[in-house]
Amino acid sequence: MNTFNNQKINAFLQALHSNPAEVMQQIPPKYDQQGEPLLVNSPATTTEASSTAWNQGRDNLRAEVMGETETTRSAYAANDNPRNLVDKFTHETLAAIDAAGLKAARLEQQPWSGDYWATASGGLSNRYAGCMPGGWQEGFDYIRNHPSKVILKSGSEVWVNELSPAEKYDALVGDANETLTRRSWLDGKPYFDKHGEVPGWFGICHGWAPASFMLPRPLKSIKLLTPDNITLTFYPCEIKALASLLWAKSAPRTRFIGGRCNTEKPVFDETIGRVATLHNPFLAEEITSSEWYTPDPETPAPGTVEVSLSSESWNEETGEVAGREGGRPTAAECVDSNPGAWHLAIVNQIGVSKRSMVMDASFDFQVWNQPLLGYRYTYFNPQTLHQTDVLAEATVSRAAFTNDIFRKYRSPKAATVVGIVMRVTYMGETGNDHTELDTPEADARIDVDYYYDLEMDTGGKIIGGEWYTNQHPDFLWTPPVDGRAVSRYEALATGTWQAGQAVPTSWRAAAVKASADLSPLAAIVEQMIKLAQ
Repeated sequence: MNTFNNQKINAFLQALHSNPAEVMQQIPPKYDQQGEPLLVNSPATTTEASSTAWNQGRDNLRAEVMGETETTRSAYAANDNPRNLVDKFTHETLAAIDAAGLKAARLEQQPWSGDYWATASGGLSNRYAGCMPGGWQEGFDYIRNHPSKVILKSGSEVWVNELSPAEKYDALVGDANETLTRRSWLDGKPYFDKHGEVPGWFGICHGWAPASFMLPRPLKSIKLLTPDNITLTFYPCEIKALASLLWAKSAPRTRFIGGRCNTEKPVFDETIGRVATLHNPFLAEEITSSEWYTPDPETPAPGTVEVSLSSESWNEETGEVAGREGGRPTAAECVDSNPGAWHLAIVNQIGVSKRSMVMDASFDFQVWNQPLLGYRYTYFNPQTLHQTDVLAEATVSRAAFTNDIFRKYRSPKAATVVGIVMRVTYMGETGNDHTELDTPEADARIDVDYYYDLEMDTGGKIIGGEWYTNQHPDFLWTPPVDGRAVSRYEALATGTWQAGQAVPTSWRAAAVKASADLSPLAAIVEQMIKLAQ
């Protein structure tokens, strides 16, 4: 059954051809599961999202995911080869995907919604259930003036329940120095000292996203004992918080396609509004620091790279990139996943491998490290703009594609082009409260439609394509199926944590050491999740 609105599809395609420069800049609207327009709760405003700081912050997160920082995971080599991303790569033609019945797929096990625990509010040190004021400095002062040690000794169940996840964790492991709580607040201090505020979008979405499908859902609240025999209640959102922090700070190596985004405003093709060039500051730094560099006003500024998202080919036997056509960026520091890689990745991961992955979109501030739940797509003929569910009716040869607004970006190996409208369902963030039970029905599920076309070679293999909006997924990543987030001190946690008992002494000592890395102990988090089943 066709679940797409043909009138909306045709209206969008007509508008694109009438005014491509304007339509290419539109942020794709988001919808809830009833098809109603949704105002997505983004950590950043439109103004903030257009700033250099926003792009740098996003870029830094990608560096962590890609293993480019000293304190983070090591990563697999990245390029636009979807084989490097998915668990099982099976299909590479639209005909094969059709035959397998994979024009639509949805995961049976839904990733759980969580929160990104804003650094500006103290991260996991945020007493979200109490009356802590907003703002980093105000919150920090409030915590110092209302210390958890006093609250724990008060005997008030209400007050103890209102402690932050980090404070409860420190109490659970008997950490009198409150290492995790202090580290959570100090995480935002350098930004506050320098700028007088902490950007609202800083947080651990890059930890929540993989944790949501790599760890089971905490179904209920649990009661645990401190070494001083004080009962602590950990609610599902607080267990999720610790799981998200673990995966943000101690995650295993990651598979990904796409790469670091540029940190300055790109240049667009004035005719169609398509990104034509962008500034790569990393490449610019390399050029200007070279001894042979001489400024020349007649040449493009250092770091300016041309962009074409047309195609990329790879060696079938080795799985390595064999070459790029269509003028794609040549600098490894600034690459983008093309529609061909995107389509093959989502079908082979969600549809074939039946496991989630994480989606990021540089130019859409509403989409930042979101775990995927499902997809479905239909076709359109890029020449006639007619929507259809029949592949043959949507296929046009290069020679017959006379109104191709992306003609100059096409791969010379492209024989045919097919239009795609894909509806992607991803998981959104939810708020935090003292709800005792957590169910999939309480999750935030968001739909977004992406328009693009796919280029096929003479054998029907997908080799590339063109996005019809600049706000599209350009970075996809996932841990390996057997990946586990662990701190550096798991081996120190010997023995067994018995139900109804305080955390063992060796576990507590290991936990305090891990907290200094701003990470909880995996053994404790995983045991909490087991107890919450």
